[in-house]
Amino acid sequence: MIKKFLKYNPFNTSTLIKLLTLSLMKKIKLRPLFLMALFFVQCSVDDAGSIVELSQNLNSDKTQDVLNTGSGDSVVSNQTVTASSFDHQAMLINWADNIIIPSISIFENALYELKSKALDHVDSPTAVTLSNLRDAWLNGYLKWQYVEMFDLGIAEEIYYKNRINLYPANSNKIESNIASLDYNLDASSNFTAQGFNGLDYLLFGIAEDDTEILNKYSAPELNYSTYLIDLIDEMIELTNQVSDSWDDEFRDSFINSTENTATSSINKVINDFIFYFEKGFRANKIGIPAGVFSDRPLPDRVEAYYAKVYSKLLATEATKAIKNFFNGSGREDENLPGLGISDYLDYIEIDNESKLSRKINDQLETIELKLAELNPDFSVQVVQDNLPTLYAYDVIQANVVLLKVDMLQKLNINVDYADADGD
Repeated sequence: MIKKFLKYNPFNTSTLIKLLTLSLMKKIKLRPLFLMALFFVQCSVDDAGSIVELSQNLNSDKTQDVLNTGSGDSVVSNQTVTASSFDHQAMLINWADNIIIPSISIFENALYELKSKALDHVDSPTAVTLSNLRDAWLNGYLKWQYVEMFDLGIAEEIYYKNRINLYPANSNKIESNIASLDYNLDASSNFTAQGFNGLDYLLFGIAEDDTEILNKYSAPELNYSTYLIDLIDEMIELTNQVSDSWDDEFRDSFINSTENTATSSINKVINDFIFYFEKGFRANKIGIPAGVFSDRPLPDRVEAYYAKVYSKLLATEATKAIKNFFNGSGREDENLPGLGISDYLDYIEIDNESKLSRKINDQLETIELKLAELNPDFSVQVVQDNLPTLYAYDVIQANVVLLKVDMLQKLNINVDYADADGD
């Protein structure tokens, strides 16, 4: 008890005396009058040093793993988290070095593998090369689920997430680009004609069956191979830009931005995280296809629509990525210890038995259970039996409230994006 108190309240001497007294009561029998005298002792600042020293002698293994080396104070739920409290910079370092940068690197490598399989396919299209290419596409798509939530720095400037994973794909625009070979993939009008969903159409949707798809790739004059390689090259180029920015000065400025301001790293990352959870995850993957924001289900709005069987898998992987980041788990080693949002909340709620972090994690587990009940193809699920999809949406929405309202209040962070759908 004393050890924990000293860790988080090193200068609260009057309360410390009470704790020391209670500790001594367990070891010796003191007379009541003597105990009362101890409780009413008033300590000076000089006395505090000797008390802390006494407790350090009693608790020589006391650690300081949450002491902050950064700067700036933030008022949280009527208590002040000061520069000598939670280690904001250690959390930022964990985010950068163990989560964000490795996630981008893993995704980048997956794109190079995708390019290799694509070159094999366009060189000599067969059922085997098409299958290998599709596998590489899915592998890259799963790796993307760990990257999309981090819309930071140059990623935001180049509309990275919109160009990698905007759906539904515009098949008419894609076919027009292929026919003319006159297109600018940097133009916003082409954002729905590229990325994973553009590839989804090229690999699964350009014909009724695999034989016809192979015929189109076997005819170079039809330009499908050209457009396929161009889309993958664009994804690699965009990812290289994001990766290179973290290798340069951006990483250092990111981990040193420990203050509590609208533009500081923690505020921006947490806002991006919640925005992704609310929009990219809740609305795009579940709510829009289920018809939550319309008068009917929209089966053609699911992720990876043309492949048909991967929308559930992608949503499940995204849930895992969300849970891992919230808890500070490393991308390459999920057991790697590191500070995350859950640790920050636990520090703030050190005296609360019912932790908000536990509620959020419990709700994430419920989301996983509800997703597991759905058809692998959400476009089939929302048409045949939409009610389970709506149930899944509801449990996700419950966590939106925990994150966007309860958590932000605890952390004293304001929402930095506009909420357009009334939640």
